[in-house]
Order: sequence, then structure tokens, then C-alpha cells
Amino acid sequence: VPRRLYQMFSTAAIVGTMMGLGALAARSELVALQAAGASRTRIGISAVYAVACLLVVALLLGEWIGPRADRMAEDLAAQSKSEGVAFSGSGLWLRDGKAVWNAKRIVITGPGQLELWEVWRYQFGDDARLQEVIKAERASFGAGQFELRKLSRDSISDEQIVSVQEDSHQVDTLLDPSLIESHTVRPRQQGTADLAETIRYARVNQLDALAFESAFWFRVFYPLVCLALAFAAVPFAFGNLRSGGAGQRLLLGMALGIGFYFGQRTLINLAETNQDGLILVNAVPPLVLIAITWWALRRPAR
Repeated sequence: VPRRLYQMFSTAAIVGTMMGLGALAARSELVALQAAGASRTRIGISAVYAVACLLVVALLLGEWIGPRADRMAEDLAAQSKSEGVAFSGSGLWLRDGKAVWNAKRIVITGPGQLELWEVWRYQFGDDARLQEVIKAERASFGAGQFELRKLSRDSISDEQIVSVQEDSHQVDTLLDPSLIESHTVRPRQQGTADLAETIRYARVNQLDALAFESAFWFRVFYPLVCLALAFAAVPFAFGNLRSGGAGQRLLLGMALGIGFYFGQRTLINLAETNQDGLILVNAVPPLVLIAITWWALRRPAR
């Protein structure tokens, strides 16, 4: 619920602003404010300020409460199903036959495809004694196997411990990737701080972090999007909404909010495909919307 409230705030901002100012316009209170010396721009900024106060609460839900609630939900789901999956402060733990996996981060690369980062694999024998420990930078799943890369492998016996450094090593697995996917918090559900840490780790280790970068920049500019949408609702209060009812204002607000979301999402998908321009496609649309709204408010009223 906290994450949903955070995600819906941008649409709620434009709908709420349009409903509130539309109600004032219907009672000619906006005309009274203008007669008292308040410009249309000043009225719009005041409305945006009210939305900004609520935005603080939304950011608290989206950046702190929401990601932790999602993680707790995944933990409880894994424990209730007893599927050999668990989460802790050290990451994801998986039981794979007589082996146990630990991964600090999980990246979904496609349907049925995933990567584990900062991987440890502990292999036990029939007598439950530790036989092998593998530490790898990452492990990629495919065709019933994990391919581990840049790893160190320690084979343990009663007489000695043999350590080997390898560039790659394949390990058969009984794990179902869909099981891991179902218990993985997606990048868009993570907080900005978690995304920044994952991106930093990926760059240090030369790993692909495109999905995390896209989610990061979307979250960075999300407050600007919310305020831009709220500001964009203001000119309508001085035009068609004065004679319209609440239903008209609600429909128009939802149409503008949803239309902006899908338009920006299309640009983001194009940037992800080209692997470039994520900052621009997240920053430019709300700035353009603010500029157009500012022009609409500053031009002489007809």
C-alpha cells in the first residue's frame, strides 16, 4: 500500500489541484483573489506549495516505508511457503539440494533469466560436512546451470584445503528461477539510496546496471514531475473549469496525469533501448510542462 500511494501521487496531485481550484473557480473565489491583487501565477504557486507539503509525506512512503514494507512482505511470503528461500541483512539465501547459495543482490535480466551478484556457494556432503566454498563476483542462470564468473573455489578435505582462482565455472542447479524472481524486489520498488548503492557496486565491478539507473533517475525527478503536473492544472481553473462540474474536473485531471505518465514512460523505454539519455527523458518533460504552464498563466487573459 505505501508504494502504491507513492506511485499514484503524481496523478493525485493534478486531480487534487484541478478539483480544488475548480471548486474555487465555480464559486468565483478565484476572481475575488485576482481582484484583491493576486496574480494567476501567484495563485498557481500557492497551489503547488500545498501539493509540495503533501509530497513530503509521499516521499517518506516511497523512499523509506514502501521499500521496507516490500522486503518484509517478501520475507514473510518466503517463510510461509517454506521453499528454501530466506532474506537477511546479508542478502538472499537459497537451498539448492545439498548446496546453499548466498547473494547480496539479485538482478532480473529477462523472463527466466537472472544474475546473482556477490555470490557465495557452500557445498555439503552426505554427512552434512562442508566440502566446497565458492566466492564469485556474479552468477548467471541459464539452461539449468549457473555460470559463475571471477571466482575463488576452496575444496575442503580432512587432509587439506585446495584453493583455485578461475575466470568462470559452471554449476548444475535444481533451483527454479521463477522462484527467485517471485521473491525479488524489482528496481522500481527500491529506494533511491539502495539504487545508488547498487549502481556504485555495478560500476566498480563493470556490471550492467541499466535497470537500476533507469529506476534511480525516475525517482530523482519524480518530485519534480508531481509538482509540474500540479502546476499544469492551474490554467484550467481560469478557463473551461469555471462552468464545469466535479466530474469534468476529475476526468480531465486523470486524463492529463495518465497521458503524461505514459508519454514519459515511452521516452524512458526508448532511452533504455538506446542505453543513453536517461537523465534527459526524466528531467525535460516536467521542465517543458512547467514552461508551458508558466507561459499560459503569464499571457493576458481573454
